[in-house]
Amino acid sequence: MKIFISHSSANKDYGNALVELLRGIGITEDEIVFTSNTAYGIPIGQNIFNWLKSQITEKPFVIYLLSKEYYSSIACLNEMGAAWVIENEHAMLFTPNFDLSSKEFREGAIDPREIGFYINDEERLFSFIQHLEAYFNISKKSVIINQKVKKYLSEIESIVSESSRTIIPLKLPTTDNPKEVEAKTPVINENNIEKTIGELQREIEKNDDLYSKFLNDILSGKLKAEELILIHYLNDTGRGKLMVGWQEHIEVNNIKDWEDIKEIDNILSNKYESAVRKIGLRGFTEVSAVTSGGNAKEVKLKTEIESNIIDLPKEILDLITSYLKNIPAKPKKDFWKDEELPF
Repeated sequence: MKIFISHSSANKDYGNALVELLRGIGITEDEIVFTSNTAYGIPIGQNIFNWLKSQITEKPFVIYLLSKEYYSSIACLNEMGAAWVIENEHAMLFTPNFDLSSKEFREGAIDPREIGFYINDEERLFSFIQHLEAYFNISKKSVIINQKVKKYLSEIESIVSESSRTIIPLKLPTTDNPKEVEAKTPVINENNIEKTIGELQREIEKNDDLYSKFLNDILSGKLKAEELILIHYLNDTGRGKLMVGWQEHIEVNNIKDWEDIKEIDNILSNKYESAVRKIGLRGFTEVSAVTSGGNAKEVKLKTEIESNIIDLPKEILDLITSYLKNIPAKPKKDFWKDEELPF
């Protein structure tokens, strides 16, 4: 049996903390499915939906990481419905600010009367770990478990603290077609701003390395829409390599699936070749594989950028998020009905 963490990509920080806890108490890498981390996610070249279906039909132990963002995502709700039909063993974990009285939760596929708990509830967390012992080989060393739980709770506290911060974007990137995106300034809440975009940019400008140039180009609004979405795609999937040349159609199909999940228009899949060429001209990528005839079939982010792509500064991620909110949303559809469920 595996553990399948059903979550919104907006909550991937909480999910990563949970994965580290599970690994720390004895659950192996092969026993965890968490699509927001490439080490536990979708293998390269696999169709996203077919792969997810296969994982769910194997009857994993499903952890529903429930949040406002989860219930706002049609992909998450379809994932929940598919797992519910299979009648998987499952547990509900709530992000710290999730409202249990919300209409979405009360009317969802999962019975709200079932017992769940907030992910920062220490007492319930220990009970949950004890429950997992019936399905997985959990460490018998209480000292180790106590240490891992303490570390996990500290990480959750840090994530909650970080999420209360708000950034001020300097400039949103443009598209070749100004009608595609009408930039809007995100709402700033009353919380104290510890580090504005301007402060981050001043820090970056002190350095002359490639990664700093990469961040500065994003902050300065130099990147076109398709370039910014491509960076978001790489960050969200945890990948540093892209298929090009005769393999390009495979990558484009993967991007289309990703755009469906994110519920955004097909800007990147339609302009993939242009996006790859532009970030290459900026010096951010290099050819990593060629055909027998010497033509590129794969490019990769240069090492300085690739090693940081899944850990971009929160200010950068918030800027990208504020931009993506202004991309036209595609009509919602039932992904699981698009291709018949294999059960």
